[in-house]
Amino acid sequence: MAIDPLDHRRRQRRRALIGWFGGFLAVVAFLVLVVLPGGDHHDRRTIKVPYGDVMTSRDYDEIHLGEEDVVVLERLVETGRPEKLTKEFVLVLFPPVPEDAYCVYWEFSDEPQIFARLCFATDDGELVDKRKHSVLHPPLGGQSTVV
Repeated sequence: MAIDPLDHRRRQRRRALIGWFGGFLAVVAFLVLVVLPGGDHHDRRTIKVPYGDVMTSRDYDEIHLGEEDVVVLERLVETGRPEKLTKEFVLVLFPPVPEDAYCVYWEFSDEPQIFARLCFATDDGELVDKRKHSVLHPPLGGQSTVV
């Protein structure tokens, strides 16, 4: 039984085309799954804001839960004081930091001895806790005013 060279060549060509087509589909699948962004995901913006830890009571009233840290800090034009640089007499005014959040502390420029704490979620930067309290009237058990 003799092998037909033409038939053999056609089978080899068909196998090669199937291989190339399969490789092309694999590359397309990779691009669709990895390179293209997923559904609701959005990149967080970063901004450079000068250090400062003073705000007015009006600034505080204009801040709302759910706002992103970038939006709040751009509006305040300052970063707030991180917890590690905040004095103990201010930290004791507030309950423990919420889990998976970071907090920044502010002093009111128009209300002496009033401090505010803003806590943002570490994953998406959303404001999850907003509190203020007076040093002159410390809270019982670290419970401050939630506004």
